[in-house]
Amino acid sequence: MKHYSISLFLYLIAFLIIPISGYSQVKIDTTATFQKERLNPGLGKKVFTKENLLVFGGLLGTSFLLDEWSNKRLKLNQNSFLDSYTNIFNEFGEKKYIAPATFAAWVIGTAIKDERLSTTALNSGKALITAAILTEGTKIIAGRSRPDMNRGNMHFDAFGGKNNDTKSFPSGHAFVSWAVFTPFAEEYSKWIYVIPASVSFARMYKNRHWFSDVVLGGGIGYFAGLYFHKRKNQSVIFDGNGIIIKF
Repeated sequence: MKHYSISLFLYLIAFLIIPISGYSQVKIDTTATFQKERLNPGLGKKVFTKENLLVFGGLLGTSFLLDEWSNKRLKLNQNSFLDSYTNIFNEFGEKKYIAPATFAAWVIGTAIKDERLSTTALNSGKALITAAILTEGTKIIAGRSRPDMNRGNMHFDAFGGKNNDTKSFPSGHAFVSWAVFTPFAEEYSKWIYVIPASVSFARMYKNRHWFSDVVLGGGIGYFAGLYFHKRKNQSVIFDGNGIIIKF
């Protein structure tokens, strides 16, 4: 099963990431323009909008209320198809596979001079590193027990996340997949979001994470991926004389 999962993983990466008909190049605007007034709201304000934060906060809060219910429902609806499906997509959240695959995509994009692919892969790598730091720190601080420990969804031990069984919150697989695949989904096709969504489902189905674990992990990964994806369109104002450089 593992060889099959890895082969399918590499196939999907090639199919979803590398354009089928030719390779398009990203045009980089390095022209300096002069304007009298131009407000730069900052990249953070474009990503972490009030609407985005309200939606995410509401989803995270609701997920805690649905932790026990969703966990029981998944236990009662196990079948061979979902077993196979989740076994495959669980691998798409493994850092030992995803990190090298992201690096390989950057190497391929650089080698064939596909700036669109190399830039997207680079943004995925940056998002992965950033989200990893945030997620690992939160895991240690929260010290939440995994569902298969049978301690309930509200068993937290502050700074007790010292072993794998108490590192449930947030989900590492969810953050990895959302951080890496968000830039590709935004750049190429929204259908790519099926991959991280399936990874999140797999972690719950396998009784390794609560619903709120994958929501927070996925949220950290998504916002990190979106931030670095949008960075290429950021406008930077150096001083008050109206010089704007897009990069």
